[in-house]
Parts: sequence; structure tokens; C-alpha cells
Amino acid sequence: MALQPLRKEDLQIGAPAPYSIFDRDRVLLLSAGCVIESDSVLDALRTNGMFSDEQREQPARPLMLRSAPRAGALGANPRTPGTNELPVTRATVVGEDSLVSVLETNLRFGDPMQVRFDDGTPARYTVRLIGAVDKRSMLITHPQVDGRMVFLREGQVLRLKALRGKYAYAFEAAVLKCQLAPFPYVHLNYPTQVRATSIRKAYRVALNGVASLGRGGETARLPCNMKDVSVAGTLLHAPRELALVGSAVEVAFRLQVSDELLTFSLPGVIRNAREAEDLTSQYRTCGVEFTNLSREQKQALQLFIYETMLNEA
Repeated sequence: MALQPLRKEDLQIGAPAPYSIFDRDRVLLLSAGCVIESDSVLDALRTNGMFSDEQREQPARPLMLRSAPRAGALGANPRTPGTNELPVTRATVVGEDSLVSVLETNLRFGDPMQVRFDDGTPARYTVRLIGAVDKRSMLITHPQVDGRMVFLREGQVLRLKALRGKYAYAFEAAVLKCQLAPFPYVHLNYPTQVRATSIRKAYRVALNGVASLGRGGETARLPCNMKDVSVAGTLLHAPRELALVGSAVEVAFRLQVSDELLTFSLPGVIRNAREAEDLTSQYRTCGVEFTNLSREQKQALQLFIYETMLNEA
């Protein structure tokens, strides 16, 4: 599918999109005819890449959650994107950290860890913790790709991350020695401090993406800006007519989880709402608490949070 660069003047607040808009990965961000009524939604579209084409992207497979059928928007507005047309939301971690010693962690021998080099390269490798000598050395399996060992030099700094129970751990360590017998493993210098992040039910991942929001039990949807997400709920910049405290709603969005696009359509209740700084804005910032999530839905959200934490720069 050929994509053409989108001109900024082609999109205007309050006017219907003249054609469907995609991002650089050919994910549909906005369907033709959908009205953009918020600066934040417009900014989110620009952040995700603005390209256009008359062809339509094949929707991602809704793997586990209720699919909201494509529907017209509330009131007299043109239709908004269907659940499977929503863009893939990108994430960054927001949370509270603490510094602990290695002995204060609950890491166990055999735990998988993620390793990356301290040189800005994006490559990540999976290793296992195989031992430690207090205040002297930590031992991990040698990073490999397709059965071949990744080259490491003595003194090279590695960034390591691991998940265990309700905590995510991150630290840096330098290579002391690479050993080949009786199997390939690496001696690292003993880290003086480990950053520990508690993974709570309300642990938030910051987002800047497009979602759709509708009243509970109704098929109509309006686009909104998704600011963060946790297993407990989400923060939205939503149209005023939907941002009513105590009202039942349904939020639809898409996330990349374990190299697969998952479509979420989750019930919730608006617990709080506040006015925008611009008092003439038709949008409000509201907190939505998810309700009646299935075990699979909770696990998918938790996995997304885990992976975001591991992939954090």
C-alpha cells in the first residue's frame, strides 16, 4: 500500500478528515470523515506519524477482548474509528523507584534477565542468573544469538533488568571475565546498588495514544487521547458529553504485547473528571476505573507493563 506524506493543513480542528490517516507502520489512526475536536488528539496523530492513503489497513486480530463494532459517533458527528482501526499506543514507564542492595532483592538463581550494552545500541539479549559471590562477582550465562556467543570484552558495561514477583530490578555491571568451561558464562562486577520498582495494581504506564470511548452498552464511539494505563484503569482526555463522573463507559485501544497487536475493549466507570485549562474546550481529563476485567485481560495489561519496564531506555 503506497502512502503519501500528509500536509498539516489537511487536518483542522472541528473539520472531518478528508481521507484515512495511517502511521509509518501502516496502522490506521483515523478513518475518513472522522472529526478531530481536540488539540491533544491532533497532537497524538502527529506524534504517531501522519500519512494518508485511500486504501485501508487490515485490522489487527482482536485476540481476547470484546470487539466494539464500528459505529457512528455520538450526536451528529461523523463516525469514528472502529475498535480494530485504533492506532497502536506507544508507552513509557512512570513509577516510583528505590535503591536496594543485591541481598535485598528477591532474585533467584536461574531467573531470566535482559541484557543490553551501554553504548546506545537497541539490541537486547536474554541470559540467566547462575550465581553470585557477595561483594565480589555476579555470574550470568553468556549472551547468545542463534547459538553463537555475543562478543564481550573485559570492562564492558552491561545494563541488566529482571522481573521477580512484584518487583522489577535494574542495574549496571562491568564484565570481569568470560569463561567457556564447563559452559559459556560471564563474571560481572558485583553491583553496589540495584534500582527496584514495585509493580502495584495501580502501576501506571504513560501513553500518548488515540483510543475510543463510548457509553456502556452503546455502540457509538468518540475518539479521545489516552494519557496512561494500569491494570486498575486509565487517564483520558475525553469529550465533555462522555466525561461524567459515575457514568459507565467502554474504552477501546490497541497495544503491542509480546510482538502481537492486541485489541482491548474494556468496561469501566468514570471516577473523576476535571476541566481543561482552556475553559472553552469541549474536552475534560477524566480517570476511568476498569471494572469486571477477565483474568486474561488483567494478565495482558500486566504483561504490557512488564515489557514496557524491561524495554525502558
